[in-house]
Amino acid sequence: MNNNTLVGITVGVLLLVAIGMFFFAGKSGKEAAAGDYNTFAQCLYDSGLRMYGSATCKFCAQQRAMLGPSFEFIKEIECDPRNPMPQTERCIKKNITGTPTWIRERADGSEIYRFTAGVQSLEKLSEVSECPLIKDSDIERNNNKAEESSQ
Repeated sequence: MNNNTLVGITVGVLLLVAIGMFFFAGKSGKEAAAGDYNTFAQCLYDSGLRMYGSATCKFCAQQRAMLGPSFEFIKEIECDPRNPMPQTERCIKKNITGTPTWIRERADGSEIYRFTAGVQSLEKLSEVSECPLIKDSDIERNNNKAEESSQ
Protein backbone atom coordinates (compact mmCIF):
# COMPACT_ATOMS: atom_id res chain seq x y z
CA MET A 1 0.00 0.00 0.00
CA ASN A 2 1.43 3.39 -0.90
CA ASN A 3 1.31 6.53 1.26
CA ASN A 4 -1.51 8.15 -0.73
CA THR A 5 -3.77 5.15 -0.19
CA LEU A 6 -2.97 5.04 3.53
CA VAL A 7 -3.67 8.77 3.90
CA GLY A 8 -6.95 8.36 1.99
CA ILE A 9 -8.10 5.51 4.22
CA THR A 10 -7.14 7.45 7.37
CA VAL A 11 -9.01 10.56 6.23
CA GLY A 12 -12.04 8.43 5.32
CA VAL A 13 -12.12 6.75 8.73
CA LEU A 14 -11.76 10.10 10.52
CA LEU A 15 -14.57 11.54 8.41
CA LEU A 16 -16.86 8.62 9.30
CA VAL A 17 -16.05 9.05 13.00
CA ALA A 18 -16.80 12.79 12.81
CA ILE A 19 -20.13 12.17 11.05
CA GLY A 20 -21.04 9.55 13.65
CA MET A 21 -20.23 11.91 16.49
CA PHE A 22 -22.39 14.62 14.91
CA PHE A 23 -25.42 12.32 14.55
CA PHE A 24 -25.10 10.81 17.99
CA ALA A 25 -24.23 14.02 19.89
CA GLY A 26 -26.51 14.34 22.86
CA LYS A 27 -27.85 10.78 22.69
CA SER A 28 -28.04 9.82 26.33
CA GLY A 29 -30.43 6.90 26.28
CA LYS A 30 -33.01 9.15 27.95
CA GLU A 31 -34.78 10.23 24.81
CA ALA A 32 -38.51 10.60 24.89
CA ALA A 33 -40.74 8.38 22.84
CA ALA A 34 -42.46 9.92 19.84
CA GLY A 35 -44.89 12.57 21.02
CA ASP A 36 -44.76 11.46 24.64
CA TYR A 37 -44.43 15.03 25.95
CA ASN A 38 -46.55 17.00 23.46
CA THR A 39 -48.92 18.34 26.13
CA PHE A 40 -46.06 19.19 28.49
CA ALA A 41 -43.97 20.89 25.79
CA GLN A 42 -46.95 22.93 24.58
CA CYS A 43 -47.63 23.99 28.17
CA LEU A 44 -43.97 25.05 28.58
CA TYR A 45 -44.26 27.25 25.53
CA ASP A 46 -47.66 28.62 26.52
CA SER A 47 -46.29 29.50 29.99
CA GLY A 48 -43.68 31.75 28.36
CA LEU A 49 -40.70 29.41 28.75
CA ARG A 50 -38.23 29.92 25.89
CA MET A 51 -35.05 28.04 25.07
CA TYR A 52 -32.24 30.07 23.56
CA GLY A 53 -29.91 27.65 21.85
CA SER A 54 -27.83 26.70 18.87
CA ALA A 55 -28.29 23.97 16.29
CA THR A 56 -24.63 22.99 16.74
CA CYS A 57 -24.56 22.99 20.57
CA LYS A 58 -24.16 19.49 22.01
CA PHE A 59 -25.86 20.48 25.27
CA CYS A 60 -28.81 21.87 23.29
CA ALA A 61 -28.98 18.51 21.50
CA GLN A 62 -29.15 16.76 24.88
CA GLN A 63 -31.96 19.09 25.96
CA ARG A 64 -33.87 18.46 22.73
CA ALA A 65 -33.46 14.69 23.14
CA MET A 66 -35.09 14.82 26.58
CA LEU A 67 -38.36 15.90 24.94
CA GLY A 68 -37.83 13.95 21.72
CA PRO A 69 -40.17 14.89 18.87
CA SER A 70 -42.28 16.92 21.32
CA PHE A 71 -39.50 19.53 21.34
CA GLU A 72 -41.07 21.00 18.18
CA PHE A 73 -43.58 22.78 20.46
CA ILE A 74 -40.77 24.70 22.19
CA LYS A 75 -39.82 26.71 19.07
CA GLU A 76 -36.14 27.13 20.03
CA ILE A 77 -34.59 30.55 19.49
CA GLU A 78 -31.40 30.17 17.41
CA CYS A 79 -28.58 32.37 18.75
CA ASP A 80 -25.66 31.33 16.54
CA PRO A 81 -25.47 33.63 13.49
CA ARG A 82 -23.78 30.83 11.51
CA ASN A 83 -26.89 28.62 11.71
CA PRO A 84 -30.13 28.90 9.74
CA MET A 85 -32.69 31.48 10.88
CA PRO A 86 -30.67 33.08 13.68
CA GLN A 87 -32.26 35.62 16.02
CA THR A 88 -28.91 37.09 16.98
CA GLU A 89 -30.19 40.54 17.98
CA ARG A 90 -32.76 38.99 20.31
CA CYS A 91 -30.07 36.82 21.91
CA ILE A 92 -27.77 39.83 22.36
CA LYS A 93 -30.59 41.87 23.95
CA LYS A 94 -31.26 38.96 26.32
CA ASN A 95 -27.54 38.73 27.16
CA ILE A 96 -27.32 35.04 26.21
CA THR A 97 -23.74 34.00 26.98
CA GLY A 98 -24.18 30.21 26.89
CA THR A 99 -26.63 27.72 25.48
CA PRO A 100 -29.04 26.30 26.20
CA THR A 101 -30.46 29.13 28.28
CA TRP A 102 -34.09 28.83 29.37
CA ILE A 103 -35.99 32.00 30.25
CA ARG A 104 -39.61 32.31 31.33
CA GLU A 105 -40.88 35.52 29.75
CA ARG A 106 -44.01 37.60 29.85
CA ALA A 107 -45.76 38.51 26.58
CA ASP A 108 -43.83 41.81 26.51
CA GLY A 109 -40.51 39.92 26.71
CA SER A 110 -39.71 40.87 30.30
CA GLU A 111 -38.22 38.05 32.36
CA ILE A 112 -40.05 36.13 35.05
CA TYR A 113 -37.26 33.60 35.65
CA ARG A 114 -33.89 32.79 34.08
CA PHE A 115 -32.10 29.47 34.45
CA THR A 116 -28.32 29.32 34.53
CA ALA A 117 -27.12 28.21 31.08
CA GLY A 118 -27.02 24.45 30.67
CA VAL A 119 -29.24 21.38 30.35
CA GLN A 120 -32.24 21.55 32.68
CA SER A 121 -34.19 18.59 34.03
CA LEU A 122 -37.79 18.23 32.94
CA GLU A 123 -38.69 18.41 36.64
CA LYS A 124 -37.09 21.88 36.97
CA LEU A 125 -38.79 23.10 33.79
CA SER A 126 -42.09 21.79 35.18
CA GLU A 127 -41.56 23.57 38.51
CA VAL A 128 -40.72 26.97 37.00
CA SER A 129 -43.42 26.82 34.31
CA GLU A 130 -46.07 25.34 36.63
CA CYS A 131 -46.77 22.75 33.93
CA PRO A 132 -47.49 19.22 35.15
CA LEU A 133 -44.81 16.78 34.02
CA ILE A 134 -46.86 13.95 32.66
CA LYS A 135 -46.44 11.87 29.53
CA ASP A 136 -49.23 11.88 26.98
CA SER A 137 -49.16 8.08 26.99
CA ASP A 138 -49.93 8.16 30.73
CA ILE A 139 -52.84 10.56 30.15
CA GLU A 140 -54.21 8.28 27.44
CA ARG A 141 -53.76 5.19 29.63
CA ASN A 142 -55.60 6.89 32.51
CA ASN A 143 -58.42 7.97 30.18
CA ASN A 144 -58.77 4.41 28.88
CA LYS A 145 -58.93 3.04 32.45
CA ALA A 146 -61.60 5.59 33.34
CA GLU A 147 -63.65 4.60 30.27
CA GLU A 148 -63.33 0.90 31.12
CA SER A 149 -64.43 1.40 34.72
CA SER A 150 -67.47 3.47 33.67
CA GLN A 151 -68.76 0.76 31.34
